[in-house]
Amino acid sequence: MAQGAIELAFAPSPGGETFVGRQLAAYPFHVCRPHRFAGDPPGMVTLYIQSCAGGIFAADRLRQSITAAAGAAAHVTTSASTIVHGAASGDAVLETRLVAGKDAFLELLPDPLILFPQARLRTRLAMRADPEATIIAGDAFLSHDPAAAGRVFGWLQGEIAVESPCGEIVALDRSVVRGDTMAAGLPGIAGRFRACATLMVVTRRCAPARLVEALRGALADGGQAYGGASTLPGDVGAWARLLADDGLALRAGLHAAWSAVRLLLTGWEPLIRRK
Repeated sequence: MAQGAIELAFAPSPGGETFVGRQLAAYPFHVCRPHRFAGDPPGMVTLYIQSCAGGIFAADRLRQSITAAAGAAAHVTTSASTIVHGAASGDAVLETRLVAGKDAFLELLPDPLILFPQARLRTRLAMRADPEATIIAGDAFLSHDPAAAGRVFGWLQGEIAVESPCGEIVALDRSVVRGDTMAAGLPGIAGRFRACATLMVVTRRCAPARLVEALRGALADGGQAYGGASTLPGDVGAWARLLADDGLALRAGLHAAWSAVRLLLTGWEPLIRRK
């Protein structure tokens, strides 16, 4: 059992480049050195988070807190997908909190969680953005049985909350997915798909209808994926949900959606991160 926590705070330098102003990483989290990539807005920093534990285990209680101060621009991701291991009983918890100050641009786009047989996980993602800030956050998972014996994960209980600057919840998405239900291929639930992702775009710097148009355009050529987008309550942004056959198709669909909104909001189209 791990009681791990990671706290990151980004701030802009006088020259406009974002740096890591404060960091705390307790086992199993590890923070890599900051990177800067072509295709990103000027001054943006990219930070990779790693796990030293080989995944998430039953009874783990993990917490992530990421803050972007006024004027900061940061992209946070993982070096690879995180395995959620199964257990006969018990569950794991992963809580994430994102806060963006005035004129900040904060992205959290981890690789999909891989749910092993009997995995049970509760996740919560909370976001709070200044009216002149932007947060883009992804939440994705897929099911996998290493033995190829048709076994499925137990369940995944997820919550995504968008808060106003004063802490009031303005948008809330809750879901519970059972492995056996997903594997059943029921029409209107998951169908043939075995991977799922949500992309949240919280911003008032662009009309929600334009965000939806960009997301739908990116998801129109679905291939092995199926997605849709709509506005968030209170005109605080837009969101998209994507279903895919596998992790490869899911990553491709997420990157297309993310690229479309990043280009719309900043004029810069991101390159695929090396993993």
